[in-house]
Amino acid sequence: MLQATYFGTSSILLTDGTTSLLTDGFFSRPPLLRVRFGRVSPDLTRIADTLTRAHIDTLDAVLVAHSHLDHAMDAPEVARRTGATMYGSESTMNVGRGWGLDEDSMRVIDGGDEIAMGDFVVRVFVGEHSPGDFAPGVISDPLTPPCRAKDYRTGACYSFLVTHPDHTVLIHPSANFVPHAFDGLDVDTLYLGIGGLGAQTTQFQDDYWRHVVDATDPSLIVPVHWDNFGRSLDRPMRPLPFFVDRFARSRDLLTRRTEGTAREVRFQDAYETIDLVGS
Repeated sequence: MLQATYFGTSSILLTDGTTSLLTDGFFSRPPLLRVRFGRVSPDLTRIADTLTRAHIDTLDAVLVAHSHLDHAMDAPEVARRTGATMYGSESTMNVGRGWGLDEDSMRVIDGGDEIAMGDFVVRVFVGEHSPGDFAPGVISDPLTPPCRAKDYRTGACYSFLVTHPDHTVLIHPSANFVPHAFDGLDVDTLYLGIGGLGAQTTQFQDDYWRHVVDATDPSLIVPVHWDNFGRSLDRPMRPLPFFVDRFARSRDLLTRRTEGTAREVRFQDAYETIDLVGS
């Protein structure tokens, strides 16, 4: 058994019934106007409610893709509540320190690292944030919310290759690429970041597809980070607004590039669990 539950953005729970890992765990989802103009902080009620609704009591790991608020802000609290170790860049460690997470519950990662947990092995790849980074740079000191969304600077960007005896999953949150980084990987399911992809040139889209999708040749593609992360998970997911992204172009790209192939594209709803082995 290998199941995957989706929580919007690039928050994905993988479990085989014995070991469980979560990427990011961004559940607070403050309104976009607050993200743009106000101050943000983890919403403890929303975090607790999401964990309860998803029946998440314990986790082995929280893997943070980079240190923007929609990836890292809630991760220390999720790790604390579930007893997980939080893995991420040094910037993410400073998000954890600002929240008071114990140092023993945090681990810095870098490209090429492998993390073994039960029957899972997670291999870390360093990547690039999608073009138009909202808050570039690093977090050099402990970051204590409430604070501005731009204080959650990117730090390092990671993708995670999750290998299990039953299935192999690549979680690639940011719609950008390092040429040839994924060449030769054997991937069954690709969680493919498409946030901002629709706003890029056709050449960029073609290069992205070649270096991420064609390189890994997945049977199943699940688009991620396309949704409006300013909407609560209690409401139906909607694409990012037109002034932020061009979702229709991204969707058309997925349709055009997979039509007539053996690759399946599946948009996963919030809280929806799919059986990856049987997919």
